Amino acid sequence: MTTTLRAPRYADLYFGKSDSQNELNDDRGDFLRSFVNLNNIVDKVVSGSHTLILGPKGTGKSALGWYLQATSRDNDYFARVKDASELPLADIPQLQTGQPAGTERTVTAWRFILLCNYLDVLLKDESARLPSAHEVRRVLAHLRQYGLLGGTSGKALLSVAKTTVQIPIPKLGNVYQRESSPTLNIFALLPYLEEWAANARSGNRHLLILDGLDSIFLNDRQYDESMAALVQAAYNINQVFMRNGSSGSIVLLLRNDVFSRVSLTLPDSQKMRDDHAVELDWRVLSGARGVHAPLMRLVNDKAGQAAGVNIDVLSYFPRSIEVARRQDGPPRQIETLQYLLNLTRHTPRDLLRLFEEIRATEESGMFEPSHNGRLRQDVIREGAIRYANRYFTGAIRNEFAGFAGGADQGQAALDALRSMPSQLFDSVRYRAALADLGYADAGLADRLLRLLFFAGAIGNYVRRKDGQESYLQFYHRRDDADIYSKGQLTMHSSLCYAWNVPFAT
Repeated sequence: MTTTLRAPRYADLYFGKSDSQNELNDDRGDFLRSFVNLNNIVDKVVSGSHTLILGPKGTGKSALGWYLQATSRDNDYFARVKDASELPLADIPQLQTGQPAGTERTVTAWRFILLCNYLDVLLKDESARLPSAHEVRRVLAHLRQYGLLGGTSGKALLSVAKTTVQIPIPKLGNVYQRESSPTLNIFALLPYLEEWAANARSGNRHLLILDGLDSIFLNDRQYDESMAALVQAAYNINQVFMRNGSSGSIVLLLRNDVFSRVSLTLPDSQKMRDDHAVELDWRVLSGARGVHAPLMRLVNDKAGQAAGVNIDVLSYFPRSIEVARRQDGPPRQIETLQYLLNLTRHTPRDLLRLFEEIRATEESGMFEPSHNGRLRQDVIREGAIRYANRYFTGAIRNEFAGFAGGADQGQAALDALRSMPSQLFDSVRYRAALADLGYADAGLADRLLRLLFFAGAIGNYVRRKDGQESYLQFYHRRDDADIYSKGQLTMHSSLCYAWNVPFAT
């Protein structure tokens, strides 16, 4: 409940942390109160109607997972987030399931991994009724001995890939009457795991949420087979769960550009997206409509909850920002929200980091105090520069993690971009800069430009005809646009700030 307390200084506002898990651990209350339930996504995931959460990095996929887990004890659901970042993705197709190598074996391997971890979630619910519950516990105990459950599962999969998992069948009981062998391999065990999970009943919902897939090095196509199999396995399991009226579902948090790439090998990819996916898209327009968009609501809620009052963060800013002085003319002014959004990729993480760096600049005392509660222009510009240098360049650099060409080529991609003489450039100039660094392959240059486009580092500069206003087209890990390398390209404003690249006029 808010109060009529006086609004705090901008320097005292709270904008959270870059990592939602760190924020939850540091201040659970502020994290939960400031969570924005975009398009009622929480109910959609809990009900099982939406099991594929798509969005670029920084759009809140992980925050959604941690919110669901943190609120489980106060609601009628059990949600558990499993971090997949340490899984040896490229080695999962080698897991010995008892089948010949190929796509089916990779799907089986993922179904096995997902069902094991889902059953582990079920067992955390004391009210859950599982068929053959004693046998479920016995089998999971054996799998724990293999290391397939828990924090070391990534290392365990590497070792298990070289052998075949064998679960002994008890001599007494009728669970395995149709089996003639004294042991079960993964392929033979899978129908039992699926039957136990699908026929469990409880007054609670159960959610296994697979996170960390943004952190896995996914810029190399060697991972595509495994990623496609993961998506297919989760879809297959959820279909079985729905047919059986089971108590839960498996939820994948995945970048939408990765889903689009692997969907070429998924026969049901369009059905998955149409019927079971929800996209976290925070892109907003500038002006009055943008002021009330969910992205600004999130910023205001996060700042207001910590302060104990309603906060309108933009009210601390002047209406426009002076960005450049034209030669022999008046200063150029940009409407404040447009200026701020142009420094981000329209994601919660980017915008919150920008507001935080401006806050830290105001708090530093390096500038004269603000007048009438409004931030000074020099404080805002200095905060923008700090954001560009301390956060944005590092975020772009992280997009090259796992690039097939290695760290040297990733660094060359950024160095060549940094050498551009102006914010506007073309692919010919970029290829020449890359060649100067020892990489003269035009095909490589095109691949690097596309990756920079995906990362939100560059965009298309689209010139309209008949005197219409030109516009910029940025992407940032979405699948509704692509780079047009034959036209003019534009560098992101934050990179221009960080690297002192002249802005286009």
